[in-house]
Amino acid sequence: MKHFYLSLFLLFSFWVLAQNKPYETERIIWNGTEYPYRYHHMEQYFNYYPDKRPVPNKDTTIVNRNYVAVFEVKDKKFYLNDLLITGRKAKIKDYSVLKELNPKSEPVFLGWVSGLFEFGTCLEQFHKEDSINPYYNDYIVFEVSKGQINRVENFTYNQLKLFKDYQYKRFKETNDYQRLRRRLAYNGMSEAEASFHIYQYILFYSKVNYLRK
Repeated sequence: MKHFYLSLFLLFSFWVLAQNKPYETERIIWNGTEYPYRYHHMEQYFNYYPDKRPVPNKDTTIVNRNYVAVFEVKDKKFYLNDLLITGRKAKIKDYSVLKELNPKSEPVFLGWVSGLFEFGTCLEQFHKEDSINPYYNDYIVFEVSKGQINRVENFTYNQLKLFKDYQYKRFKETNDYQRLRRRLAYNGMSEAEASFHIYQYILFYSKVNYLRK
């Protein structure tokens, strides 16, 4: 539960601050193509090993993490392909510090990562009422178990919405949902804001994969 609320705090902090500071996504390489990716798996690692963090962050928020992680799915395994910080160009993260995590500068297998994640595979768009969370016409949803890729599904926007609706409905019946909602309220969200936040990140929060086999 400690790690559950740690991740919650990171996501909540991003929700609060992303409105005031530009948010830079991570990246994921899938079948040789790179896409924006909004899950921050390295934060779990750096919270366990703060001395490994490449650049000190100003606070504990995702927005101010000061690095970009490049993940890759290869041979049904989940890797950290690169870790980039600001180099000579102050506004561009293009200097690799992967060797600080792996002296051979080879991709790092992320055996601690488990869960259900998604990313868009086409041009990002925004709803008029939400300028923070983009949506895509097509998505890839994949399940990870201790760094191993299990199931992979392709969804259109409408299909993913139906899937998230189902995940949300199931998760709402659990004690974890009630604890999470109370925690969000404690951190200042209204009931409507908390519900919207949980829905937006339902694949992360629900933990359970309801992809039908």
